[in-house]
Amino acid sequence: MSIRKIILLNALLVSSVGVLGVLTDEPYWRAVGHAPWLYDYFFWLALALNGPSGFLADYAAWLAIDSFHLHRQMRVLAEHEWQFAIQYALWLLLLWPQWQAYDILVRWCRGHPHREAALRMAALSIALVGCVWAYQSWQPSHRVGLFFIDRFFWVARAIGLGLSGIVVLLYGQLEQVRTSQVKRI
Repeated sequence: MSIRKIILLNALLVSSVGVLGVLTDEPYWRAVGHAPWLYDYFFWLALALNGPSGFLADYAAWLAIDSFHLHRQMRVLAEHEWQFAIQYALWLLLLWPQWQAYDILVRWCRGHPHREAALRMAALSIALVGCVWAYQSWQPSHRVGLFFIDRFFWVARAIGLGLSGIVVLLYGQLEQVRTSQVKRI
């Protein structure tokens, strides 16, 4: 599968999750809190496949809303909807650089045993750090009255970033299979 097709499929996944969020009024539910619903499971899938871009988009949307100097009442009414829209727009924009970076990294390492070994070690280290971070954030995030209404906020993002190492390895395998099939033809 080509990099363009992978980016397109991920963009379709992310935009579908965003549309589902709008249809299910997710910005409101994020503001008042809720148990995981269908939207959350699809969001977590998109975050697992696109952890770095999803994390950056989420954080940048929060910073963008926080930096606006809107009237306080107007800000409260529109903050969650704007943050949701900015998050998904940025996520879609950041997909291309994320997957291009994966592609460049995999191509640079291909055919060089030391680079491939270093890539595997880095990917597993990233996954381990993500798992440790998710484990460390599980207990505090499930205590009542802390910073976020969403108990899975940090856990989901930590796992999404941690899985980015595994996603790079899987992409490397897909790329290797694709190039070996092209050479046989």
